[in-house]
Amino acid sequence: MGIIIEKKGCICVIISTLACSCFQLRKQKISCLIKLKMLVSVVIPCFNEEKVIAACLTALVSQKTSHSFEVIVVNNNSTDQTVEIIKKFRDKLDLRIAQQKKKGRGPARKMGFQYAKGNIILSTDADTIVPPKWIETLVNSLLLEKNIAVTGSSKIVDCGWSANAIFNLIQPLSMRFYRIFFGHYWLSGFSFGISKKIYDKSGGFNDDINGLEDIDLSFKVKKIGVIKFIPNIPVIFSGRRFSKGLLKGLFSYINQFFIYFFYREKKVFFSDIR
Repeated sequence: MGIIIEKKGCICVIISTLACSCFQLRKQKISCLIKLKMLVSVVIPCFNEEKVIAACLTALVSQKTSHSFEVIVVNNNSTDQTVEIIKKFRDKLDLRIAQQKKKGRGPARKMGFQYAKGNIILSTDADTIVPPKWIETLVNSLLLEKNIAVTGSSKIVDCGWSANAIFNLIQPLSMRFYRIFFGHYWLSGFSFGISKKIYDKSGGFNDDINGLEDIDLSFKVKKIGVIKFIPNIPVIFSGRRFSKGLLKGLFSYINQFFIYFFYREKKVFFSDIR
């Protein structure tokens, strides 16, 4: 009996030692990352976003991260006060404003990625509010876990409780169903990260696609490696996409996806929502 107790005690000590070693190893990796001072680029395409861009940039000002980051806002022919509002954040962020004359999120996002100086590029949208540890979580997942790309989840809060609840339930499930059918997660434009090296290797965004440029990039990136889905750090984005109703909005996305998937040589265009 005494021998059994001693063996159990030894096993516990071994497990405890291994757990402690793993924790120390992860701590050392994080410490090394902090010393590297990884430069991250955050790309935001925008068109007439005077009502929402301040909230988007304020969320980036409030980031809790060990990584240095720059913000590249690509102005896509705005005619309102968007650019003037963006300029007010120059003393709070390492901020650059690029001008893309070719209309569409595809061309705008592509220009932002071309301007990026960082080894890692994160993507979000002008009507999106990212959580405080968004940069830290996505970047560390890429560096510590050696993923080639990561994508996050989203939720809406301004479409009424029933529509909010339905969408917030469907969104993470749709990611998993998508992976079952296509073998990979898609890189959601409102929240994804990728190394500059992998982005360049994939061929980057197709600037003839406006609205599903992130889906198109996903198909290219999946040929190189695995895209990881991080569901526990959702961004909040505007429900204005569903101003005509949640079902109509979702149907529009599904319809455009099938047009893209079956007729990839054709351009995909979403109508302006503002």
